[in-house]
Amino acid sequence: MGSWTFEELPGGLSSLADKNTARLLEKWDLAANSQAARFRYSAPFEAGELDAFVTAFFNSNTVQAAAPVRAGTRRSSAAWVQLGRVDAVECERLSTTVVRRDIFDRLEERGIVRGGSIARCMDVPCGEMVIASDLLRLMLLDEGSEEWATYSDGERRELIFHLFRILAVGGGLNQWEDDIAPYIDMTTALYKDMVAVHKDARGSLAVRSVVLRVLSVEGSAPLFPSPSSHHRCLLAIDPLLRHVTLFYHAFYPMM
Repeated sequence: MGSWTFEELPGGLSSLADKNTARLLEKWDLAANSQAARFRYSAPFEAGELDAFVTAFFNSNTVQAAAPVRAGTRRSSAAWVQLGRVDAVECERLSTTVVRRDIFDRLEERGIVRGGSIARCMDVPCGEMVIASDLLRLMLLDEGSEEWATYSDGERRELIFHLFRILAVGGGLNQWEDDIAPYIDMTTALYKDMVAVHKDARGSLAVRSVVLRVLSVEGSAPLFPSPSSHHRCLLAIDPLLRHVTLFYHAFYPMM
């Protein structure tokens, strides 16, 4: 097993730094329970060492100090805490085949968005969300809806789709947008900030980053404060620059 050290890089993610972005994150109930950070690691790792590398990442004192996790099952008791000892991690590899934002053109093609405006519908209960009152939320949250089939299972495993889902679903006190543009603009900016792009052997743009969704950790404390399908912990690893970019969101329902 390899041994790695981690150093926090200053500046964080530039896509999240401006005042308009901060205002939207507050509006979408993401600011209080989300965070992002970037780190440099000391040595390369082999494909078979990926789990060991992620475990070492979460055990790093530097990472734990710079990227605490949410604890407290209720919004009123939520607090940022250090994760503590991590013995093992459960991760899934996400796809990064998308290099253009035209994946979102389908929302207009399917009538989920009309002239830039998100189409409305009757209120529908969707699990932890109180309601899904527009077709975009149905497409993201309701597997039984016609809108769900807009994107395949493979497309839903793309990093860009996960980022879009985080922003569009938001937190339990989310004040949703009427127009689609803020969600797509912030998604594409965050995506470009998280992954590294290069030209492949054919001269085409491709993402070189290895991207993981961390589902859970085994150790002294949980990664997330409670069970929820809306939590996200995403890691984008750039093997050339030896950077790890983390985006973390803990979901708290309205009540």
